[in-house]
Amino acid sequence: MRPLNARIRTELEERQICLLRLHWELTRLGIRVRVRKSRNGRWKLKLRTTTGWSETVLCAGAEGAYAYVTAHGRLLGRTEDARQVARLLLWMLERRCR
Repeated sequence: MRPLNARIRTELEERQICLLRLHWELTRLGIRVRVRKSRNGRWKLKLRTTTGWSETVLCAGAEGAYAYVTAHGRLLGRTEDARQVARLLLWMLERRCR
C-alpha cells in the first residue's frame, strides 16, 4: 500500500492529465483555453469567448472514477468522453448558457 501523500499526488496528476486531454480537444475545435493550477493545488480549465464570456471546468472524482464538472456544479461527462464534453462546452459557449 502506498503512503497517503503518494496517493494524493497521483490523483492530482490524473486530474491534470484529464484536463490536458480536454484542453487538446478544445484547441482542436478552435476555442481559447487556458489550464491553470490555483493556489490550493487544483487544476482548472478556463474557456473564453471573444465577447468576454467564460466558463471554468474542473476534474472531479477519486480512485479512478473521474468526471468533468463546471465551477457551477454542472456535471459534463466522464473523462473518457473528452470529445463529447468538448462539443458540449462549444455549444455552451456559443449560446452562453451554464
